[in-house]
Amino acid sequence: MATGTAASAAEGPQAVDMATSEGQTGGTALAPAGSAGAPGNEGTVPSGCVGQAWPTADPTSAGPFQVSVDKNIGPLAGFLPDPVYGNVQQRFNIYRPSNLESSGLCHPILVWANGHGDNPEQHPPECIVNPATNTWCGTYPGLMNQLASHGFVVIASLSTTTSRGEPLPTIAGLNWLLEQAQDSTSPYFHHLDTAHIGALGHSEGGASTCIAAADPRISAIATVSGTRALTSLHGPALLICGGRDTTVPCDGVANTFNAVTDQPALFMNNLAADHGSWLGQNGSKGPDFFALTAWFRVNLMDDEANRQFFFGPTCTLCTDNRVTLQRNALVDQ
Repeated sequence: MATGTAASAAEGPQAVDMATSEGQTGGTALAPAGSAGAPGNEGTVPSGCVGQAWPTADPTSAGPFQVSVDKNIGPLAGFLPDPVYGNVQQRFNIYRPSNLESSGLCHPILVWANGHGDNPEQHPPECIVNPATNTWCGTYPGLMNQLASHGFVVIASLSTTTSRGEPLPTIAGLNWLLEQAQDSTSPYFHHLDTAHIGALGHSEGGASTCIAAADPRISAIATVSGTRALTSLHGPALLICGGRDTTVPCDGVANTFNAVTDQPALFMNNLAADHGSWLGQNGSKGPDFFALTAWFRVNLMDDEANRQFFFGPTCTLCTDNRVTLQRNALVDQ
């Protein structure tokens, strides 16, 4: 996992990110989590997966699953030239529970989008972390493993410019994974909950996530230090900024939050974080890590116990002095 020093990728290539903060319009009404009409069902392929209800788990710790990584799989995708890989398109890594086939559960999908010039983990020789040369590529393995350990199947593009391309590289990966979920020769066959799909990203990846949110298959989103106009939102949004971030200041993220009027939305300011240091705030104990984990457990796994982190007058994040939390009028407070 990236350390507090290595995580300050904002001072490296991500400082030229395409992450912006604009207004939001459009979207559809949100049904309660777990209801038959919950967003994410619209436009999805049949899951084919039959599993038990998800038990709760503590998002401030690693989850109960051992993690496996399926590397360099899926379709070629991504805008060229790539900031790190030049004219060579990249595939995907998938971070998942090791016992996918025997867990007895249907695993929700998370679509991850990197910051500019970054990757889910190092990929030598092109993608490395080297503070001596101000090189910050491959800073996210801690977050990828945290989410997979909680039961999510995280498909992460290896493209390092995730907000460009038609389709976006993340959407190309999602399309492929949904095909795999229906392919009897695939290890993902009938083990994925294709009706519960979330998207998240950092910096330029946050902007990419805001674009991807227009896809009706995506039930919930989260962004860290990067947003752009939300033209259509099909479920709740958690927008996070860093109080010390000079690359994507909190004011811009707040503007995006304030423009969300037709879906539940939350805005969290991690007061001590800059553009990348949130990655080094003690792993799952760090505010961004456990907020992201709890957010998707609530919205994709119907984990009612984890609602305490966001909802109610004394919610966990409402009383954590490391952060401030705002909730729009559609959030049950």
